[in-house]
Amino acid sequence: MNSHLNIYKTYTKLDRTGFQLEDDLTRALAIALQENDVFSHQFLKEILIKKEGVYENLFDNYSGKEPIEIDIQKNVESITDFDHLFAVRISGVAMGNDFYAQTHEERYNPITDMFIKIDNIAIIFEVKPGDHNSTAQLYNQAFNTIKDNDDYSMETTVTAVDFNWPKLMQLAVKANSYQEAIGKTPRLLGDFISYIKMHNYQWLPQLPLSALSYADNNRSIIKRIDDAIKNSENPEISNRLGIKCNFGWAQEILINVRENTEDVSFSVYPGNTKGQGYHIFKNKGEPNFRKILYVNGIDRKLNKNYHIKFSGQSYITGLWAGEKDFKTALYTTSNFHNHSGRKKRNLHWNTIESLLDNSFTKDYDWKKYCEWDNKLIKSNRSQFDISYGYEISFSIPYKELQQLDTNKNDLTPLITLIDEIKESFKTILLD
Repeated sequence: MNSHLNIYKTYTKLDRTGFQLEDDLTRALAIALQENDVFSHQFLKEILIKKEGVYENLFDNYSGKEPIEIDIQKNVESITDFDHLFAVRISGVAMGNDFYAQTHEERYNPITDMFIKIDNIAIIFEVKPGDHNSTAQLYNQAFNTIKDNDDYSMETTVTAVDFNWPKLMQLAVKANSYQEAIGKTPRLLGDFISYIKMHNYQWLPQLPLSALSYADNNRSIIKRIDDAIKNSENPEISNRLGIKCNFGWAQEILINVRENTEDVSFSVYPGNTKGQGYHIFKNKGEPNFRKILYVNGIDRKLNKNYHIKFSGQSYITGLWAGEKDFKTALYTTSNFHNHSGRKKRNLHWNTIESLLDNSFTKDYDWKKYCEWDNKLIKSNRSQFDISYGYEISFSIPYKELQQLDTNKNDLTPLITLIDEIKESFKTILLD
C-alpha cells in the first residue's frame, strides 16, 4: 500500500520532531491497541505478568467488570480507584534496574503519555521517540499517581516495566503474522508497523541479506529491500517492489526477487504510456538505448524486450516479445503517431489487428499470448489504449547484495545502491 495512505501518517509536512512526534507515536500505539484484540492482549499480558498473579486474577473471570479503558495525555491526579500501578517505559533502548533508586519526588500533577485501566489495575506509560532515558520522569509520574493513597509505597504499590520499542515491535509483528496466517490481515496493525518502520526501521525484527539464504527467505529478502526503499529519499510504488523515477519516458523502476534464480533484477519501462512515447520516438527509426550500465563497480549487460500494453481504466492485457519475434519493424515513429493511444472498436481495432499480424512472425502467436479474442473482441469494451514500450533490465547476483548488506542496523549500502541504479537508468536513452 502507498505509504501516504497510512492511517497514522500526518497530512502536514511540518517537522514533527520532539513532543509532537512523541504524541504521534503514543496516539498510533493507543489506536493499534484499541483496534486489534490479538495485539492488545499480548501487549497487556506482557506487562501484567511482571507481578505474580495479576494476569490470572484479572482474566480467569472478568464478568461484571468495566471494559478496559485506554486513554492518552491523562493527568495523573485523575487516576484513582486502583489497587496496583504498573509504570511502563517505552523507549528505543531497554530500561535498567534503577527505577526504585530514583529520588526526585516533586509533588505536582504530571501528564502521562498513555493510560490503561483494567478493573483495579492502573497502567501509566512514558513514551519516547528515541533512546532518551526517561526513568526519572516515569518514577515521578508514578510517585504523583500514588502519593495520595493512604498506605502508598513505591516498592509495593508500583511495578516498573520496560517495554522498549524493539521488544514492542517484535510482539506487534508476531501478532500481525498470526492474523495473516489465519486469513485476517489487520489493516490498522499493519499500518502501525509500517509507520514505526518509517520512523526507525531498526526497531523492527530483521536480518541483513548476508544472513538470509536465497532459497528459503524470499519474503524476508523482499522486506529488507523494501525497508531500504522506505528509508531512502525515493518514493515507493504502491503494492509493488520498486521506486518512482519520473524520467519523462519512464515513471518507475521495478525490483524483482526471482524465486528460481540466484539474482535480483532491476527493470525500467520506457514508453509504457503514449505520453512517455513522445520522449522516445523522436527520430524515424527505433529508439536507441545503451547496452551496458556501470553499477556498483561492474559493467552490467542490459536486456531489451518489447512490451505492448492494452489498457482501459486499468491494465487489460499485453504482449512481451523479443527481437526474433518481429518480421517487420513495429516500433517506428510513424506507427507510434498513427497507431498508439486511444483506439475505438468500430474505427481502429481492425487496423491494429492487421498491423500486429504483419509485424510479428508466424511462430509468435500474438493473439493467443494476449488473449485478443477473449479479453478484447468478445468483451463489451468500445475502446482501449495501446502503447508501444520496452522493458530494459539487468540483474545483480544475490551474493553480491549479501556482501553489501551485512549489518542489520545499517541500510545505507542498499540505499546507496538503489540511488546509483536510479541515476544509471536515467542515462540509458541515447539521442
